[in-house]
This record gives sequence, C-alpha cells and structure tokens, in this order.
Amino acid sequence: MQNFVDPSLLHEDLSKGERTRAALVTAATRRFAQDGYQRTSVADVARDVGMTAGAPYRYFADKEALFLAAVDADGAELIQLVRSNVFGQVGGSVSATLALLTDRLSAALDRHPLVARVLSGGEPMGPERILALPGLGALRAELAALLRLGQEAGLVRRGPDPAVLALGIETAVLYQLAHIASLRGSDARPDAERWAALAALVEAALQPCPPPASPNSEAP
Repeated sequence: MQNFVDPSLLHEDLSKGERTRAALVTAATRRFAQDGYQRTSVADVARDVGMTAGAPYRYFADKEALFLAAVDADGAELIQLVRSNVFGQVGGSVSATLALLTDRLSAALDRHPLVARVLSGGEPMGPERILALPGLGALRAELAALLRLGQEAGLVRRGPDPAVLALGIETAVLYQLAHIASLRGSDARPDAERWAALAALVEAALQPCPPPASPNSEAP
C-alpha cells in the first residue's frame, strides 16, 4: 500500500500534533476499510504515514481508539448530509425529506467504505458504540434542540422529550443506512415500502395534536 496522506490535513492553521493525528486517522480509515479491523495493525497505519510503529500511541491509547476515531471521521460527510437535509427541510414533509435523504446517503456510502463496512456488520461494533461516536452525539443534540424549538413554535407535537424524539429519528436513519449498506455489491434495492412505513410513523409522532374542540362549538 502506498503512503496516503490527505493534502488538506497539512493546513497551516493546524499544529504539528493535530496534523499528525489527522494524518493517522486518514491512513487508518483507508486501512480499516480495505483490510478490516482484525487484519490491520497500528504498525501498518504508522508505516503508511512514515512513522515508527510506536509513534501512534502518543495520540491513541490503542488500536480500538484509532479505529473509533477513523469511523467517526469517515462518517463526517454522512452526518453533514443528514444535517443539511433534515435541518434544511423544517416544516416540510418528513416522508419526502427521508426519501431524499435515503438516495443521498446511499450514494455517499460508496465514498465511505469504512462506515459501510461497520453498518453492514463487517466489524464487531455494536449499536451502543456507534451511538457513542462524537459526531453522532453532536448531531443528536442539534436535532433535539431543533425539535424543542419546533415544539415551542407549535410545529412539533408537544409532550414527548425532544431528546427521545431525536434518538428515535437517528435510530430510523441508522436502520435504513445499515439496510442500504447490507445490499452493497448486489442487485437488490432498498425496501422502499418498509422505509416509507417507518417514515410515516416518524411523521405521525412529530405531527402536532389538533387543538381541542371548543365546548361551545356547534355540532355540524
């Protein structure tokens, strides 16, 4: 494997230590995506960026920490896609937004084989570790804040905890991503009917309740 260092990591605003850490994450992303967790060693990653075998341990406690950092970094574009599509469609149809998001995430997975590998079950990384990734945690907090504002404005059903709603939406999107990732390399298409049903449930959960009828209103 050739040395792989993203030129964007050499930005002059970053300190030398930050550039080195970023270069390690980039090389690790490529290695783990190609060879998998079990067949990749920290020494392999170090060699890819021209470092000694023990140098990465100044930045990461162990191989697992390096792997988690690589998955989090590789998922950054996918998280930004969710952010721009969901946050940019406030007040629109949830079903339409999630359908558009599915198409865009499906295309993006081809550019992020490490995330695709994890979501398809190719690595021993359970849901609890995926949900603990810093990037997802930040997105979940932003979504909860947006939902809280929606509740205050009467656009989102009041009552449910916004954090719980955010977790539910994130779980639905992750489910769909895992489904798409599992189909990579085959001729099968995502189950559009099942995804539409799931999107309809999310939309129903967010729909504000109609105001109660006035006791003085006349019957039709």
